[in-house]
Amino acid sequence: MGTSSANVVEILALLILLQSVSSFCNGDNFNGSCIKTEREALVKFKSSLVDNSNSLPSWVGDDCCRWDGVTCDNITGHVVNLVLSWTSIRGNISLHLGNLSNLQYLDLSLNPSLAIHSLHFPSSLKYLNLTYVLLDKCENWLQSINMLPSLLELELSNCELSIIGDVSHVNFTSLEVLNLGWNNFHSTIPSWLYNITNLRHLVLRYNAFRGSISTDISNLNSLASLAADFNSLEGNIPNTLNRLCNLIELDLGYNKFGGEISGTFGNSSGCIKNSLENLYLLYNSFSGSIPDNLGQFKRLKVLYLSKNSFWGSIPVSIGQLYNLERLDFSENSLHGKVSELHLLNLRSLFELSMDGNSLVFDIDPEWIPPFQLSWIHLSSCEVGPFPQWLRTQKSIRFLDMSNASISDNIPDWFENISSNIVSLDLSYNQLFGTLPTFRKLNTPYTNDYRVILLKSNQFDGFLTCSDFDATILDISNNLLHGQIPQNISDMMPSLRHLSLSNNYLNGTVPATLWRIESLQILDLSNNQLSGRIPSCWGNLTSLTVIDFSSNMLSGDVPMSLGSQESLVSLHLQNNTMQGNIPMSLRNLESLETLDLSMNSFDGFIPWWIGESLSSLKVLSVHSNKFEGLQNLNLSTNKLDGHIPWNIGKLSSLESLDLSENELSGSIPFSISDLNFLSHLNLSFNYLSGRIPTGNQLQTLDDKSIYIGNDGLCGPSLNNCSNDADELPKGHEKGSTTRKDDSEMVWFYSGMGMGFAAGFVGVCSILYFNESWRCAWFGLVDRVYNKLWVTIAIKANQVKRKFLRNKLEGNA
Repeated sequence: MGTSSANVVEILALLILLQSVSSFCNGDNFNGSCIKTEREALVKFKSSLVDNSNSLPSWVGDDCCRWDGVTCDNITGHVVNLVLSWTSIRGNISLHLGNLSNLQYLDLSLNPSLAIHSLHFPSSLKYLNLTYVLLDKCENWLQSINMLPSLLELELSNCELSIIGDVSHVNFTSLEVLNLGWNNFHSTIPSWLYNITNLRHLVLRYNAFRGSISTDISNLNSLASLAADFNSLEGNIPNTLNRLCNLIELDLGYNKFGGEISGTFGNSSGCIKNSLENLYLLYNSFSGSIPDNLGQFKRLKVLYLSKNSFWGSIPVSIGQLYNLERLDFSENSLHGKVSELHLLNLRSLFELSMDGNSLVFDIDPEWIPPFQLSWIHLSSCEVGPFPQWLRTQKSIRFLDMSNASISDNIPDWFENISSNIVSLDLSYNQLFGTLPTFRKLNTPYTNDYRVILLKSNQFDGFLTCSDFDATILDISNNLLHGQIPQNISDMMPSLRHLSLSNNYLNGTVPATLWRIESLQILDLSNNQLSGRIPSCWGNLTSLTVIDFSSNMLSGDVPMSLGSQESLVSLHLQNNTMQGNIPMSLRNLESLETLDLSMNSFDGFIPWWIGESLSSLKVLSVHSNKFEGLQNLNLSTNKLDGHIPWNIGKLSSLESLDLSENELSGSIPFSISDLNFLSHLNLSFNYLSGRIPTGNQLQTLDDKSIYIGNDGLCGPSLNNCSNDADELPKGHEKGSTTRKDDSEMVWFYSGMGMGFAAGFVGVCSILYFNESWRCAWFGLVDRVYNKLWVTIAIKANQVKRKFLRNKLEGNA
């Protein structure tokens, strides 16, 4: 019994001892202050900051382990972590933290007002983040980093570093993450980078790096991601890159790389095909064909090859990339057919972009895709009839099939796939029939708005806006007729851009437009609208463009238009409007274009136009009934060309100032017909020839009128020679010599022979080369289709004009 009791006591004592050790290890028994030398180092750091008395307010007292951002080891009390990101500390300091001998984690990031001109760290450091801290004058940064053999992660992005530096021997070979993005190195990629053999993530983007990537890139055999986009790197991608067996993401977009990629990605022996998931080569100058064996990259999720010069057909093997989510081949020189074989097994695909190529989609109408797409961009491809396979796509958010040679009506089933569409562009096709029906936008994103672009087609019928739910709506250049719904503000309350120009719409301008507070651009030009412009416009603070030109509108300009202070462009030309220009328009200080021409406006052109409308660049008031155009001051601009020859028809003009422009040629003789002219200033232009005389000009003999025009002669200036120009010159500012007639004969003869030789050469090539012949006649077909659409639109405009003239004649 005694032995048993002793064993129990021993066991209890052991448990108590273990609990004590555990408590000590967890820091429960550590009650002392931090290490004195380390506290002094932290205090010295704080004192070097600007406004240090208010910076880091918790840094008071003896125990630095309790200060915000400071973490101490629970057992030893040494400072191991220092995290001061987003603390708004500032100053221009020397960062010497060598006395924090056990520091492992240092984060001073996101303090853009902190500048460091020299660095010294303890060798124990494993993580260093100085993102958005200015190091632009810290020339020893690389040497300081090279003394950190235990460093695993280094974040130096957005530090305004301009000197990349060099080291003879790399000591921080344990580094796994290096981020040098968004700096100003303007140099080649340093050779020491290729010696950090444990590197897993390397970020070099936005640095203006130039030159090429070294073949030594294969030394980084642990590399999982390389981001070197937005630089000026050039040359070929080294073939040795395909030896990086752990590379998951490669981003070389927005550079100047060129050549073919088949050596890197077309080599079936490279192990990169077994690891690569994301490949970004967009916005470069790569050429050649897309490698046939890209289908072996089974792990690929993102393949971006857009904005290059790839040519040839798309390999069918692409259809085997069953993990592919994003595919972008847009803006290249690809041609040939795209069939369901190219898309056969792309079950994960949700983005398909092939726009800007000469591709022909030849997909079986009965084919059912294995994917659900969100992004479809096929602009400028030849799609043919409206694609039937789209009827299965219930998740489309962005659909662009503009200029896609679609000659068809939009099928009824389109409504079933429309509820998620936030952007639709079917412009520049030959779509006919009634406008498509849309379901109300159904999206989880609160900031989404709908863009619908259907311009330059052959849609007819009435405009029914209840189905659009659009923020931007452009149905211009179609065959729509009927009235614009008067309740348009209720149907599309978030409308920003409305363009219905070049249709056959009639009736009046809806009076409810002023309720659409978000409206920015309103274009109803080239229709058959009549009646008055609505009198009430409220204060649409975002409205910048109003275009009601080429309609049959009548009445005055509403006073309330003067309250649209953001208006930049106002077009009312080619209507039947009358009355005076309202004084309220003087409030449009942002107005740059005002076109009131071809109406029946009368009265005087207001004097305040030149004074109040200080931003005005284009003013057109011709073909009206204005009277008294007495003062004209266009001085100190950049007007070029010559003074209109019929300026003398401004018979009431009393003051004319065209000084300090770039006008050339002679002064028109008709200027002497201005019998009321009492002030004239043509100085500092490029005018030349003889100054006209007679009538009122006899009294305007001040030399300052013509000073700064070296080519002028006549009264008040130098005497003219007998051969001085009497007729206006052209627009040129310098003298030109007429070509000798014989030279022109030889020129046109040579041009004719050259054309004949070139024509025969082209025809010969087309005869003997079948692929070129097919491409040529394909181009002819596309041009023919575009011309057909253009001619149809022009014919409709002529028809509309004829109808308008007939209506006016009957009236």
